[in-house]
Amino acid sequence: MSRTSSVPSRVEGLDSIRFFAVLWVVFSHCGSPPLTTGLDRENLLALGVQGVYGNLFAGVPAVIVFFVISGFCIHHPFRHPGSFRLLPYLTRRYVRIGVPLLAAVVLASPLGVKLTLFQNSVLWSLLAELIYYTVYPVLRKIRSRMGWNWILAASLVLAYGVVVFFPLAKDYSPFGPVLASVVAFPCWLLGCKLAEQSTERPAATMESMARRLWTWRLTVWFLSWVCSALRFHSPIGYPWTLNLFAFAVFFWLRAEISVSGRWERSRALEWAGTWSYSVYLVHLVAEAAHAQMPLPNLGFNLNWLVKMFVIFGASHVFYLLVEKPGHHVARQLAKRVARN
Repeated sequence: MSRTSSVPSRVEGLDSIRFFAVLWVVFSHCGSPPLTTGLDRENLLALGVQGVYGNLFAGVPAVIVFFVISGFCIHHPFRHPGSFRLLPYLTRRYVRIGVPLLAAVVLASPLGVKLTLFQNSVLWSLLAELIYYTVYPVLRKIRSRMGWNWILAASLVLAYGVVVFFPLAKDYSPFGPVLASVVAFPCWLLGCKLAEQSTERPAATMESMARRLWTWRLTVWFLSWVCSALRFHSPIGYPWTLNLFAFAVFFWLRAEISVSGRWERSRALEWAGTWSYSVYLVHLVAEAAHAQMPLPNLGFNLNWLVKMFVIFGASHVFYLLVEKPGHHVARQLAKRVARN
Protein backbone atom coordinates (compact mmCIF):
# COMPACT_ATOMS: atom_id res chain seq x y z
CA MET A 1 0.00 0.00 0.00
CA SER A 2 1.15 3.55 -0.68
CA ARG A 3 2.63 5.75 1.98
CA THR A 4 0.49 8.01 4.11
CA SER A 5 -0.74 10.93 2.07
CA SER A 6 0.38 14.45 2.75
CA VAL A 7 -2.33 15.81 0.48
CA PRO A 8 -4.24 18.70 2.09
CA SER A 9 -7.88 18.19 3.02
CA ARG A 10 -9.04 20.58 0.28
CA VAL A 11 -7.10 20.40 -2.93
CA GLU A 12 -7.05 23.73 -4.72
CA GLY A 13 -6.90 23.53 -8.48
CA LEU A 14 -9.07 20.46 -9.06
CA ASP A 15 -12.16 22.59 -9.70
CA SER A 16 -10.25 24.59 -12.31
CA ILE A 17 -9.23 21.34 -14.00
CA ARG A 18 -12.85 20.18 -13.93
CA PHE A 19 -13.85 23.38 -15.70
CA PHE A 20 -11.35 22.86 -18.50
CA ALA A 21 -12.35 19.21 -18.82
CA VAL A 22 -16.02 20.09 -19.21
CA LEU A 23 -15.08 22.93 -21.59
CA TRP A 24 -13.36 20.34 -23.80
CA VAL A 25 -16.53 18.21 -23.67
CA VAL A 26 -18.71 21.17 -24.67
CA PHE A 27 -16.38 22.12 -27.52
CA SER A 28 -16.34 18.50 -28.67
CA HIS A 29 -20.14 18.17 -28.72
CA CYS A 30 -21.33 21.69 -29.50
CA GLY A 31 -18.51 23.10 -31.58
CA SER A 32 -15.14 24.60 -30.79
CA PRO A 33 -14.28 28.22 -31.64
CA PRO A 34 -14.85 28.49 -35.43
CA LEU A 35 -11.26 29.41 -36.23
CA THR A 36 -11.08 27.13 -39.28
CA THR A 37 -14.52 27.88 -40.70
CA GLY A 38 -14.18 28.85 -44.34
CA LEU A 39 -10.90 27.05 -45.00
CA ASP A 40 -10.40 25.81 -48.55
CA ARG A 41 -11.03 22.08 -48.30
CA GLU A 42 -9.15 21.46 -51.55
CA ASN A 43 -5.94 22.97 -50.22
CA LEU A 44 -3.60 20.43 -48.58
CA LEU A 45 -2.22 22.93 -46.08
CA ALA A 46 -5.75 23.98 -45.09
CA LEU A 47 -6.74 20.33 -44.69
CA GLY A 48 -3.73 19.77 -42.46
CA VAL A 49 -4.64 22.76 -40.31
CA GLN A 50 -8.21 21.50 -40.03
CA GLY A 51 -6.98 18.02 -39.11
CA VAL A 52 -4.77 19.36 -36.33
CA TYR A 53 -7.37 21.78 -34.99
CA GLY A 54 -10.22 19.29 -35.24
CA ASN A 55 -8.59 17.05 -32.62
CA LEU A 56 -7.48 19.74 -30.16
CA PHE A 57 -10.62 19.57 -28.02
CA ALA A 58 -11.23 15.85 -27.47
CA GLY A 59 -14.25 15.20 -25.28
CA VAL A 60 -13.70 11.55 -24.35
CA PRO A 61 -10.13 12.04 -23.05
CA ALA A 62 -11.57 14.91 -21.00
CA VAL A 63 -14.01 12.43 -19.45
CA ILE A 64 -11.01 10.29 -18.49
CA VAL A 65 -9.66 13.30 -16.56
CA PHE A 66 -13.01 13.40 -14.75
CA PHE A 67 -12.69 9.70 -13.91
CA VAL A 68 -9.24 10.11 -12.36
CA ILE A 69 -10.39 13.14 -10.35
CA SER A 70 -13.50 11.24 -9.26
CA GLY A 71 -11.49 8.28 -7.96
CA PHE A 72 -9.26 10.70 -6.07
CA CYS A 73 -12.17 12.60 -4.51
CA ILE A 74 -14.02 9.44 -3.50
CA HIS A 75 -11.05 7.79 -1.78
CA HIS A 76 -9.32 10.87 -0.38
CA PRO A 77 -11.67 11.31 2.63
CA PHE A 78 -11.56 7.57 3.37
CA ARG A 79 -7.90 6.80 2.76
CA HIS A 80 -7.20 6.19 6.45
CA PRO A 81 -8.44 3.07 8.29
CA GLY A 82 -11.68 3.39 10.24
CA SER A 83 -12.90 6.51 8.44
CA PHE A 84 -15.65 4.90 6.35
CA ARG A 85 -19.36 4.29 7.01
CA LEU A 86 -21.20 2.46 4.26
CA LEU A 87 -24.79 3.73 4.37
CA PRO A 88 -24.01 7.47 4.72
CA TYR A 89 -21.46 7.13 1.93
CA LEU A 90 -23.88 5.42 -0.47
CA THR A 91 -26.70 7.80 0.40
CA ARG A 92 -24.63 10.88 -0.28
CA ARG A 93 -23.12 9.55 -3.51
CA TYR A 94 -26.38 8.30 -5.03
CA VAL A 95 -28.41 11.38 -4.12
CA ARG A 96 -25.71 13.80 -5.17
CA ILE A 97 -25.35 12.31 -8.62
CA GLY A 98 -28.96 11.17 -9.01
CA VAL A 99 -30.99 14.33 -8.33
CA PRO A 100 -29.36 16.46 -11.06
CA LEU A 101 -29.29 13.49 -13.42
CA LEU A 102 -33.03 12.87 -13.16
CA ALA A 103 -33.76 16.59 -13.55
CA ALA A 104 -31.62 16.75 -16.70
CA VAL A 105 -33.43 13.76 -18.20
CA VAL A 106 -36.78 15.43 -17.54
CA LEU A 107 -35.63 18.68 -19.19
CA ALA A 108 -34.17 16.86 -22.18
CA SER A 109 -37.32 15.03 -23.24
CA PRO A 110 -39.41 18.00 -24.52
CA LEU A 111 -36.45 19.24 -26.55
CA GLY A 112 -35.87 15.88 -28.22
CA VAL A 113 -32.47 15.30 -26.61
CA LYS A 114 -31.82 11.63 -25.85
CA LEU A 115 -30.35 11.34 -22.37
CA THR A 116 -30.49 7.60 -21.85
CA LEU A 117 -28.13 5.94 -19.42
CA PHE A 118 -25.86 4.61 -22.10
CA GLN A 119 -26.41 4.42 -25.83
CA ASN A 120 -25.40 7.57 -27.71
CA SER A 121 -25.63 9.66 -24.58
CA VAL A 122 -23.26 11.70 -22.41
CA LEU A 123 -24.64 9.79 -19.44
CA TRP A 124 -22.53 6.69 -20.14
CA SER A 125 -19.82 8.05 -17.85
CA LEU A 126 -22.30 8.70 -15.05
CA LEU A 127 -23.52 5.12 -15.15
CA ALA A 128 -19.88 4.04 -14.90
CA GLU A 129 -19.44 6.39 -11.94
CA LEU A 130 -22.44 4.85 -10.18
CA ILE A 131 -20.96 1.39 -10.69
CA TYR A 132 -17.60 2.54 -9.32
CA TYR A 133 -19.25 4.18 -6.30
CA THR A 134 -21.08 0.93 -5.60
CA VAL A 135 -18.04 -1.35 -5.75
CA TYR A 136 -15.74 1.07 -3.91
CA PRO A 137 -16.55 -0.26 -0.39
CA VAL A 138 -15.47 -3.74 -1.48
CA LEU A 139 -12.38 -2.36 -3.21
CA ARG A 140 -11.44 -0.47 -0.09
CA LYS A 141 -11.34 -3.73 1.87
CA ILE A 142 -9.32 -5.47 -0.81
CA ARG A 143 -6.91 -2.54 -0.93
CA SER A 144 -6.24 -2.89 2.81
CA ARG A 145 -4.81 -6.34 2.11
CA MET A 146 -3.30 -6.03 -1.34
CA GLY A 147 -2.81 -2.33 -2.09
CA TRP A 148 -3.95 -0.40 -5.14
CA ASN A 149 -1.15 -1.59 -7.41
CA TRP A 150 -2.43 -5.16 -7.53
CA ILE A 151 -6.02 -4.01 -8.00
CA LEU A 152 -4.96 -1.64 -10.77
CA ALA A 153 -2.92 -4.34 -12.50
CA ALA A 154 -5.85 -6.77 -12.38
CA SER A 155 -8.19 -4.10 -13.74
CA LEU A 156 -5.87 -3.42 -16.67
CA VAL A 157 -5.67 -7.11 -17.54
CA LEU A 158 -9.45 -7.38 -17.36
CA ALA A 159 -9.99 -4.16 -19.34
CA TYR A 160 -7.76 -5.17 -22.23
CA GLY A 161 -9.13 -8.70 -22.02
CA VAL A 162 -12.50 -7.18 -22.91
CA VAL A 163 -11.08 -4.84 -25.56
CA VAL A 164 -9.53 -7.69 -27.56
CA PHE A 165 -13.04 -8.97 -28.26
CA PHE A 166 -13.96 -5.57 -29.75
CA PRO A 167 -10.65 -4.65 -31.41
CA LEU A 168 -12.14 -2.11 -33.83
CA ALA A 169 -14.33 -0.29 -31.30
CA LYS A 170 -13.75 3.45 -31.64
CA ASP A 171 -15.30 4.38 -28.29
CA TYR A 172 -17.08 2.72 -25.37
CA SER A 173 -20.63 2.33 -26.69
CA PRO A 174 -20.12 -1.07 -28.45
CA PHE A 175 -19.30 -2.68 -25.10
CA GLY A 176 -22.61 -1.99 -23.39
CA PRO A 177 -22.92 -0.36 -19.97
CA VAL A 178 -21.27 -2.98 -17.77
CA LEU A 179 -18.33 -3.90 -19.99
CA ALA A 180 -17.65 -0.25 -20.80
CA SER A 181 -17.35 0.39 -17.09
CA VAL A 182 -14.86 -2.48 -16.88
CA VAL A 183 -12.81 -1.04 -19.74
CA ALA A 184 -12.62 2.43 -18.15
CA PHE A 185 -12.18 1.17 -14.58
CA PRO A 186 -8.35 1.51 -14.46
CA CYS A 187 -8.72 5.26 -15.02
CA TRP A 188 -10.91 5.63 -11.92
CA LEU A 189 -8.64 3.38 -9.86
CA LEU A 190 -5.67 5.58 -10.71
CA GLY A 191 -7.50 8.37 -8.91
CA CYS A 192 -7.90 6.18 -5.82
CA LYS A 193 -4.19 5.40 -5.91
CA LEU A 194 -3.42 9.08 -6.31
CA ALA A 195 -5.31 9.86 -3.09
CA GLU A 196 -2.72 7.86 -1.15
CA GLN A 197 0.33 9.22 -2.87
CA SER A 198 2.76 11.02 -0.61
CA THR A 199 3.17 14.19 -2.63
CA GLU A 200 6.62 15.65 -2.57
CA ARG A 201 6.59 19.35 -1.70
CA PRO A 202 10.22 20.38 -2.21
CA ALA A 203 11.39 23.93 -1.82
CA ALA A 204 11.21 25.25 -5.35
CA THR A 205 11.02 28.57 -7.07
CA MET A 206 7.76 29.74 -8.58
CA GLU A 207 9.46 29.62 -11.96
CA SER A 208 10.42 25.96 -11.65
CA MET A 209 6.96 25.03 -10.34
CA ALA A 210 5.32 26.84 -13.24
CA ARG A 211 7.60 25.12 -15.74
CA ARG A 212 6.83 21.70 -14.26
CA LEU A 213 3.08 22.28 -14.24
CA TRP A 214 2.91 23.65 -17.74
CA THR A 215 5.06 20.81 -19.05
CA TRP A 216 2.56 18.31 -17.69
CA ARG A 217 -0.47 20.32 -18.83
CA LEU A 218 0.78 20.61 -22.38
CA THR A 219 1.90 16.97 -22.42
CA VAL A 220 -1.56 15.76 -21.40
CA TRP A 221 -3.21 18.06 -23.95
CA PHE A 222 -0.88 16.75 -26.66
CA LEU A 223 -1.58 13.13 -25.69
CA SER A 224 -5.32 13.80 -25.76
CA TRP A 225 -4.82 15.12 -29.29
CA VAL A 226 -2.90 11.96 -30.23
CA CYS A 227 -5.66 9.73 -28.84
CA SER A 228 -8.29 11.70 -30.75
CA ALA A 229 -6.28 11.65 -33.97
CA LEU A 230 -5.83 7.88 -33.68
CA ARG A 231 -9.52 7.40 -32.95
CA PHE A 232 -10.68 9.36 -36.02
CA HIS A 233 -7.85 8.68 -38.46
CA SER A 234 -6.67 5.13 -37.70
CA PRO A 235 -8.06 1.74 -36.63
CA ILE A 236 -6.92 2.42 -33.03
CA GLY A 237 -9.88 3.54 -30.95
CA TYR A 238 -10.19 5.08 -27.51
CA PRO A 239 -10.49 1.73 -25.66
CA TRP A 240 -6.90 0.93 -26.64
CA THR A 241 -5.37 4.29 -25.78
CA LEU A 242 -7.23 5.98 -22.94
CA ASN A 243 -6.15 3.68 -20.11
CA LEU A 244 -2.57 4.55 -21.05
CA PHE A 245 -3.50 8.22 -21.35
CA ALA A 246 -4.87 8.03 -17.79
CA PHE A 247 -1.36 7.34 -16.47
CA ALA A 248 -0.21 10.67 -17.88
CA VAL A 249 -3.23 12.29 -16.25
CA PHE A 250 -2.22 10.62 -12.97
CA PHE A 251 1.26 12.19 -13.01
CA TRP A 252 -0.12 15.54 -14.14
CA LEU A 253 -2.65 15.65 -11.31
CA ARG A 254 0.01 14.58 -8.84
CA ALA A 255 2.06 17.60 -9.91
CA GLU A 256 -0.98 19.86 -9.54
CA ILE A 257 -1.79 18.48 -6.09
CA SER A 258 1.81 18.83 -4.92
CA VAL A 259 1.54 22.62 -5.19
CA SER A 260 -1.94 22.93 -3.72
CA GLY A 261 -1.88 25.84 -1.32
CA ARG A 262 1.40 27.13 -2.74
CA TRP A 263 0.31 27.98 -6.26
CA GLU A 264 -2.15 30.82 -6.74
CA ARG A 265 -5.32 29.65 -8.46
CA SER A 266 -7.83 31.68 -10.41
CA ARG A 267 -10.90 32.23 -8.26
CA ALA A 268 -13.02 32.52 -11.39
CA LEU A 269 -11.87 29.13 -12.71
CA GLU A 270 -12.27 27.48 -9.30
CA TRP A 271 -15.81 28.90 -9.10
CA ALA A 272 -16.68 27.75 -12.62
CA GLY A 273 -15.43 24.27 -11.86
CA THR A 274 -17.84 23.88 -8.95
CA TRP A 275 -20.74 23.66 -11.41
CA SER A 276 -19.00 21.61 -14.11
CA TYR A 277 -21.34 18.67 -13.40
CA SER A 278 -24.30 20.83 -14.37
CA VAL A 279 -22.55 21.86 -17.59
CA TYR A 280 -21.88 18.21 -18.40
CA LEU A 281 -25.49 17.25 -17.80
CA VAL A 282 -27.32 20.02 -19.64
CA HIS A 283 -24.99 21.35 -22.35
CA LEU A 284 -26.76 19.35 -25.06
CA VAL A 285 -30.14 20.34 -23.68
CA ALA A 286 -29.13 24.00 -23.69
CA GLU A 287 -27.78 23.66 -27.23
CA ALA A 288 -31.11 22.23 -28.37
CA ALA A 289 -32.93 25.12 -26.68
CA HIS A 290 -30.59 27.59 -28.38
CA ALA A 291 -31.34 26.03 -31.77
CA GLN A 292 -35.03 26.82 -31.29
CA MET A 293 -34.47 30.46 -30.37
CA PRO A 294 -35.39 33.05 -33.05
CA LEU A 295 -31.92 34.61 -33.13
CA PRO A 296 -30.46 36.69 -35.96
CA ASN A 297 -27.51 35.40 -37.95
CA LEU A 298 -24.53 37.33 -36.59
CA GLY A 299 -21.81 35.43 -38.43
CA PHE A 300 -19.73 32.42 -37.44
CA ASN A 301 -17.92 33.93 -34.49
CA LEU A 302 -20.76 35.83 -32.83
CA ASN A 303 -23.21 32.96 -33.41
CA TRP A 304 -20.80 30.64 -31.61
CA LEU A 305 -20.34 33.10 -28.73
CA VAL A 306 -24.10 33.44 -28.29
CA LYS A 307 -24.48 29.66 -28.23
CA MET A 308 -21.76 29.33 -25.58
CA PHE A 309 -23.42 32.07 -23.53
CA VAL A 310 -26.72 30.19 -23.65
CA ILE A 311 -25.10 26.86 -22.76
CA PHE A 312 -23.09 28.11 -19.82
CA GLY A 313 -25.82 30.47 -18.63
CA ALA A 314 -28.40 27.69 -18.63
CA SER A 315 -25.93 25.35 -16.92
CA HIS A 316 -25.32 27.82 -14.11
CA VAL A 317 -29.06 28.32 -13.60
CA PHE A 318 -29.43 24.54 -13.45
CA TYR A 319 -26.68 24.41 -10.84
CA LEU A 320 -28.38 27.04 -8.68
CA LEU A 321 -31.86 25.52 -8.95
CA VAL A 322 -31.05 21.80 -9.02
CA GLU A 323 -27.47 20.70 -8.39
CA LYS A 324 -26.63 22.93 -5.44
CA PRO A 325 -29.88 22.13 -3.57
CA GLY A 326 -29.29 18.48 -4.45
CA HIS A 327 -25.90 18.64 -2.74
CA HIS A 328 -27.57 20.04 0.38
CA VAL A 329 -30.18 17.28 0.35
CA ALA A 330 -27.47 14.65 -0.09
CA ARG A 331 -25.52 15.96 2.90
CA GLN A 332 -28.57 16.16 5.14
CA LEU A 333 -29.77 12.67 4.22
CA ALA A 334 -26.30 11.22 4.79
CA LYS A 335 -26.18 12.85 8.24
CA ARG A 336 -29.62 11.49 9.07
CA VAL A 337 -28.63 7.99 7.99
CA ALA A 338 -25.44 8.26 10.04
CA ARG A 339 -27.43 9.08 13.19
CA ASN A 340 -29.72 6.08 12.79
